[in-house]
Amino acid sequence: MTNLKKGYTFNLLSVLMMAVGPLLSKFGLLHISPSKAAIINTIAIISASYLWGIVTKKTVSFHFEKEIILLAVFNSLGVIFLFISMDLLSPVQVGFLGRFYTVFAVILSVLILGERMSKSEIAFIILAILGTFMFVNKGGVGNSTLLGSLFALLYTFFFALTNIFIKKTLSKDKNSNSILFTNNSITLIFVLIYAVLVGDLFNGNYSYKGISLIILSSVITGFIGTILLYEALKYLRFSIANVTRAFSPVILAVISFPFFPIELTVLNIIGGILLIVSILLLSLGDNKKHRETENQPS
Repeated sequence: MTNLKKGYTFNLLSVLMMAVGPLLSKFGLLHISPSKAAIINTIAIISASYLWGIVTKKTVSFHFEKEIILLAVFNSLGVIFLFISMDLLSPVQVGFLGRFYTVFAVILSVLILGERMSKSEIAFIILAILGTFMFVNKGGVGNSTLLGSLFALLYTFFFALTNIFIKKTLSKDKNSNSILFTNNSITLIFVLIYAVLVGDLFNGNYSYKGISLIILSSVITGFIGTILLYEALKYLRFSIANVTRAFSPVILAVISFPFFPIELTVLNIIGGILLIVSILLLSLGDNKKHRETENQPS
């Protein structure tokens, strides 16, 4: 398997994991507050990361570096805003609003990483974003609260910013699991401070059912899905990897439908088709570019 195929395989698996998480989180938030969910989420990821290091015999190490501390700050804000928005909105609404992540990721990859895109890639990205807007045109975000939508946009921005710094931090000599462990260990400090400030940490209202659902969601999304993304970023450009992730709202809509039914209009269906086709064309174009680069004489 070529490095490019490895990248797309890891990215696809990550997308599948990320699509399941919001539904589990919403059920968990029916029994527990957003700040407590954020704490449980972070602890669950730290524990899973540490145990994975033992299982794979690659013990996690703590990377105390300026860029990793910065990405932890951004990740903390992303986690807090995610659970607040999830508490206010349905998982389908959060999933679709979360696709603004793609917009932020592309803009930040150009501004911070200095990545360049061809005209065809820009066109496919615009079509993917347009398809996303069409897919959520009716019911998807129209009934969501303004505050919930604001927090959803904020969490997507900070997660995009977090992954930008992860891309800058990743290297062959740094284990992606160790970066995940360090990131969430520092994140836990900020999340605990937030829980204290809102008065949730010591009120004793902890539901076992809510805790279990948040832990399950965290392991699937925050650990497995994130590790797969980190591995994908070793082989794919940041902008390509994250535009491909626009598949997740469609998958989320399918698995959430029995619990949170949504009405699909003709415009929604056309948008979904446009979204999928543009992403496939974007992936095929990137694959062709890599083959041409590999075939060039050194």
